[in-house]
Order: sequence, then structure tokens, then C-alpha cells
Amino acid sequence: MARFTVILGFGGKTYLRQVKATSAHAALKSIAAGKHGKAALFRALAKDRPVAIDGIENCWCCSAEYRGDLALVNIVKTAE
Repeated sequence: MARFTVILGFGGKTYLRQVKATSAHAALKSIAAGKHGKAALFRALAKDRPVAIDGIENCWCCSAEYRGDLALVNIVKTAE
């Protein structure tokens, strides 16, 4: 499993998490399965698969509308 750093921009704030997972999508799903204040937001983000950022290795992004606001997440594979 690899380590992924997940950077969430939502509501004018930035949130960071690190998780071990097999893929960027699995990292989102792992965070979504947790019991914390942003779990529902991560469940909304995990409905779609993250898209690789063109020209950048080991980086993905995805977004979702949540409670009328845009949530943008960047996922970086930071270690094997």
C-alpha cells in the first residue's frame, strides 16, 4: 500500500489527511468510511473516481457540490 496525502478545499478552509491505500480512489473511500465531521463530504467526493492531473505524476483531483458549496480535493501519492 502507498501513502496518499489528501488536500481538501471547502468552505474557504483547507483540510489535510494522510492515509495508506491502494489507489487515490481507495484513499478517498477510506477517509469517507471514518467517523469524523467531514465523512459525509468525503462520501460525496468518493462517488466519482479521481482524475489524474495531466503532466503531473502521482497527483489526482476530483470535486463535488456539497451543501451548496464546491469541494475540491487533490490527492498526492507521497510514498510507497
